[in-house]
Amino acid sequence: MKKHILTIFLFSVSQVWSQEWKGPGYQQKMFDEAKEYLKNSEYSSAAGVFQYVNELNPNNDLGRIAKIKSDSLRPIARMKLIESLIGKWKLKETGSNWGFQDYNDSLNDQVLIIEKDKFLFFERNKKTKDLKLIKTENIKFSKSIHESIYSYEFVFSDNQIWWFGINKNDKQLRQMNTGEETEHGRTEIVCGNSELRYIKLED
Repeated sequence: MKKHILTIFLFSVSQVWSQEWKGPGYQQKMFDEAKEYLKNSEYSSAAGVFQYVNELNPNNDLGRIAKIKSDSLRPIARMKLIESLIGKWKLKETGSNWGFQDYNDSLNDQVLIIEKDKFLFFERNKKTKDLKLIKTENIKFSKSIHESIYSYEFVFSDNQIWWFGINKNDKQLRQMNTGEETEHGRTEIVCGNSELRYIKLED
């Protein structure tokens, strides 16, 4: 009997929580959260939360407004991401979540120059400072794991997908391999992702 009462109680709590989660109050709460992200110029976060607001209820006014805001913010978020990456970077260390080691070559540094439309990878002679171009990758955003999720990752010519971002604490550039693009979509690496970390060079 006690087990039966407990089951009914847990089911009732679950139903109440589910209604609150799906209700207009929760949708409004998330809409306000998206506006805060936008106020702080966190465009990708704002776009993602506005999209979520639309998915909660795409048929009411709040959902329709959120969809318009999400769609308008996505290209801005991508542009802002690229702008934050532009510059000249020197490889500092390589590794994964299992650990990192300093990059050490007695002859050459590895230099990455990011422009508004391409990634340029160089070897730079430590003595002469001459740059030798190793490869160029056009800036192209990858497919998403789910169609409804907007991608802020980049796909290279070998179909490898890389996430780039700036560490807010040490200002280092991070380049992390997150999967591979295929004809059916993309794969996803969830552990042991290869990563490169760079420090910014002054011109």
